[in-house]
Amino acid sequence: MKFRKAGGWAALLAAAALWGCSGEGTLTEAAREQMESAGQQLQEAGEQIQNQIEPEYQQEAVAQEDLEQRYYYSLLDEESRQIYRELVQGMRDGEETIVTHGSDPEKVNEICSWVYMDYPEFFWFSGTVETTGYTGLSARCEVRPEYTCTPEERAARQQQIDASAGQCLSGIPAEGSTYEKIRYLYTWLVEQTEYAADAPENQNIYSVFGNHRSVCAGYSRAFQYLANQSGIFNIYVTGTVNQGESHAWNIVECDGSYYNVDVTFGDPVFLQSESQETGTGGGQNRTFYDYLCVSDTEFRRNHTPDAGLTLPVCESEALEYYRMNGRYFEQASESEMLALMQQDIQRQDAWSDFKYGSETAYQEALGFLPQVVEEAAYYLCSYYGLPQTVYQYSQDPQSLRISVYWDYS
Repeated sequence: MKFRKAGGWAALLAAAALWGCSGEGTLTEAAREQMESAGQQLQEAGEQIQNQIEPEYQQEAVAQEDLEQRYYYSLLDEESRQIYRELVQGMRDGEETIVTHGSDPEKVNEICSWVYMDYPEFFWFSGTVETTGYTGLSARCEVRPEYTCTPEERAARQQQIDASAGQCLSGIPAEGSTYEKIRYLYTWLVEQTEYAADAPENQNIYSVFGNHRSVCAGYSRAFQYLANQSGIFNIYVTGTVNQGESHAWNIVECDGSYYNVDVTFGDPVFLQSESQETGTGGGQNRTFYDYLCVSDTEFRRNHTPDAGLTLPVCESEALEYYRMNGRYFEQASESEMLALMQQDIQRQDAWSDFKYGSETAYQEALGFLPQVVEEAAYYLCSYYGLPQTVYQYSQDPQSLRISVYWDYS
């Protein structure tokens, strides 16, 4: 292709030379028009050849401090990092076609997927691209991202995102530990977002910050966005749960260790929609912390990351919520369960939680649960002088947790 264009250039040069040597010294109007047309063609051909030799690669000016919190970028080699930065700049600028280094469309598409995973703020990018590769002296790829909204819609949605995220971040405990900040973001998202499979824009952060209705991708990318804003290192992870359903969650770094976080599994609406919470109910207005800062041992019971992901090992159990709050049990004990229920009743706690380390202990606890709850309810009536009370309970067979809900009215 290059040689054909170079040949055309030579022909135009020859034609210009002939027209420039007519003997009278005065050009006719037709000859002048021919020369002007030939000159324009010569200029255009030259520009095309120059562009083939030196493609106009996407200029990039992505700040290093911005890249330092992008996990998948950190795993790339230097050549791939350059392409990554070009893609980031092009998508940030809303370019319809992004010209990158490299000539392998498959490789560039893979790098596009890492940009998508690393940048939750690119809510206007669907994650889909069309890529064409060119080899030879003009080696390059031309990437055409799929954008989900117009520039005007993007600007309007960004204002909504800024307002909602700003409201969240204004309440983060400034002097709190990293764990307290993670827990705050987790709780805020559960309380402010309704799980809805039919939510529009549910694969990006606008569904959470703009519509407050989303699915796992929206929850996880919104958590990623807020954690980034809060200086908390985190990773967006995709994989499957339960019987192979696609799912998304996060990994965070806290006090030098990595932990799994699944905000979606903290939402009672999601748990009920998936039939993970069974029993007589009572947990509709609370946040569940079974999947806040947990180890791989706990998490991998029902979460499997995609095979192509390289992820840090989450081996610490130090921040698992029920362990920290004395409600994690390796063995089931009827007397211990009753004593803890009575303690909760004295404090007028709304519920009592019991999480077990094995299926055996969990099933044993379920066996004596009805009798213990009845004794605790009698204690509640006696302690507060009530003629009667109502209690409810729920059980989560996946997290091996039992919860009992108390009514003091």
